Amino acid sequence: MTSTPAVKESTFEVHNSQSAAQEWHRLAGYESRLNQLINDLPSRLRLPKGAALSEGETVGLTATTTLTAPLRPPEGVTASEPVEKVNHTLAARTFSGPNGEQVAACAAIIEGVDTSYKTVDVFLLEAIDGDLLHANELVVTSTGSLEERDGWWDRVIRCLGRDCGGVCLSAAVSCPKVNWAAFLICLAGRCGVCVIKCGACATCDCSWWCKWAAGCCED
Repeated sequence: MTSTPAVKESTFEVHNSQSAAQEWHRLAGYESRLNQLINDLPSRLRLPKGAALSEGETVGLTATTTLTAPLRPPEGVTASEPVEKVNHTLAARTFSGPNGEQVAACAAIIEGVDTSYKTVDVFLLEAIDGDLLHANELVVTSTGSLEERDGWWDRVIRCLGRDCGGVCLSAAVSCPKVNWAAFLICLAGRCGVCVIKCGACATCDCSWWCKWAAGCCED
């Protein structure tokens, strides 16, 4: 069994709106599912034909965790690259619907720096009547349609309550829920590294190369 070196450093950044928008568009340049989410929004929100989307702020959160030494793959794993640093990014482009819906088109990415290890999750968070904690989560299917699932956001909320203590759970309950941007920025400000770690945990899928940095969030 491969032992894991100690964590040397962890950093956390909340991007300003311009930087977050640039990151979202960079991701959309190679991740077509993000563009598909935006294309499907007018229909999902039942907007009249030709009506423009009501767009809010784009949110970006990034965390980087570095080990004291490279972590090599465990025995029995075909991968050969060691990993020493992991980046996790969440980019969310937010919108409001005509009936009070709050929607965020999201990309969650976790990757081993200078390695081929990378996981990308693309999804839509849709809150009805201001209930952001129990939002619908939708993904683009292989046929190009939107389909509901239970997944990333559920794991994040469970992680906040289980691993981050009362401060984060209190923040999740009390942060303003007028829209996704206000909520996510408040949550990051009050909960700090733990909120992005829960996002990384939800994205990592318990893989050996990232769970040391993100933890393991099982469904």
